[in-house]
Amino acid sequence: MTTGTRRPVAVRWHRALAGTDEARVAAAPVLAAAPTVHRKPVDAAAAALGAAFDALPGALRATAPLYVLCRDYGSWAARRFVARCHDPARRLRPSDSVGLETSELVRPYLTASEHRGDCYLLAQLPAAEAEFVPPVTDARPAAVVLDLIVFPGEDPRDADLLALATTWKASGL
Repeated sequence: MTTGTRRPVAVRWHRALAGTDEARVAAAPVLAAAPTVHRKPVDAAAAALGAAFDALPGALRATAPLYVLCRDYGSWAARRFVARCHDPARRLRPSDSVGLETSELVRPYLTASEHRGDCYLLAQLPAAEAEFVPPVTDARPAAVVLDLIVFPGEDPRDADLLALATTWKASGL
């Protein structure tokens, strides 16, 4: 039998949902406080992140790490970029290549909120069906996980996005 302090366990604390399609947001089988609908994916991500970080105590808000699950978004962004490359009527712009970067969805929120915590972009989880649980510890007692869920349309340049932000806390917090 071991003695000493117990290590904290990550516990879901709060969920926030935002998206670009009203019907998908309304139909999402996720318990989230006041889901919102936005025209642009970057605005949906910012809304979900804002609600998730606002659920944290003030002392943790600016430094809690952010984990972005971006596999769906990264795959869709790559398909969109290829479609733009093959479109003879469209001239490529620098913004086309920047659009490949998932970090551009979270950067505006993180900059505006003056977030100073770490941000990790996770392309794929070790097990495809596994839920990502952030490593919370006594030193890092809270974290936010942003899951970007993409619903591609017929046109590879268009897609609906759901941004689900979950705030996690250490069990002793």
